[in-house]
Amino acid sequence: MSVSYGQIVMEEGSLKLANVVTVSRGVLIVPILLLESYHHLGYAIAVYLAASTTDLIDGWVARQSGRASEYGARLDAIVDNFFSVAILFFLLLSYPDVASRHWMALAVLFGGPLLYLLASWLLTGKLMMFHFWSAKAGALLLFALWPVLYLTVWEGVIGLAAAVVGISRIEQIAFILRGGTNLDAPHIFATVGEP
Repeated sequence: MSVSYGQIVMEEGSLKLANVVTVSRGVLIVPILLLESYHHLGYAIAVYLAASTTDLIDGWVARQSGRASEYGARLDAIVDNFFSVAILFFLLLSYPDVASRHWMALAVLFGGPLLYLLASWLLTGKLMMFHFWSAKAGALLLFALWPVLYLTVWEGVIGLAAAVVGISRIEQIAFILRGGTNLDAPHIFATVGEP
């Protein structure tokens, strides 16, 4: 059974603009990779920044239109995960030898979230993606990683992002182990259970 682009961006029989914005983030991965492979790194970064801003815009559009939904939130999370994996490819295409110098940090940045999702599934039977402040900071650093490296050439940003993402995942596991289920909890010390 195939799913068309139209089916992905439609909800309740009508086009949902927030979903179009979300899907555009995933679609923009292709031109970014093409620009990079033809050594147009500046243009690739510009398209990347535009794609990254859609992660801020889609939720705002959904709330402003009164059409925020569980489906839209799941779609956003799926596209975020694809985009996060693409960031690794963007980095390695731009800086091929960065993997040998920062392999552990890259393993934490890109493997840690996958291990966390597996752990959350094993512990709860669900994929739990909490909105802790540490998770938001980690996502911001991850999305900013490639442009910051491009603009500053400071490779320390890789370790910084890995540390924040790693701490965030540990915090989320600790919250689950305390019995936490409130996905909108701001931090580990929030009240355990549903809001």
